[in-house]
Amino acid sequence: MSLVFTSITINTNHLQGMLEFYQIIGFQFKATKVDKGSEVYRATHNGVEFSLYSIKNVQKSQIPSLQLGFRVTDLEKTVESLQKIDGAMCILDPTDMPDGKKSIILDPDGHSIELVEA
Repeated sequence: MSLVFTSITINTNHLQGMLEFYQIIGFQFKATKVDKGSEVYRATHNGVEFSLYSIKNVQKSQIPSLQLGFRVTDLEKTVESLQKIDGAMCILDPTDMPDGKKSIILDPDGHSIELVEA
């Protein structure tokens, strides 16, 4: 059996902030029409579809319900740009770790995003 990861969808009530946040990381979104009348933006990177789906009520947890990790080329600049987005919050400034330079930032919905400098 072969397992291939194909997609990630995040439901959000902060669509504009989430779009801006993930565009800074490097996703290029396109709007997609859906039957239910909501807004969906999709981006594809290395064969994996990443979607942001606008919904009115998202339950927010005190502990991040989703944790994602990305490699970026300029960690300091990326973190600086992400922190300007309303609702985003850096919880670990760019720090040299044994396995590379890392930062952790919460997206506008409070998901934990680990960024590693490539």
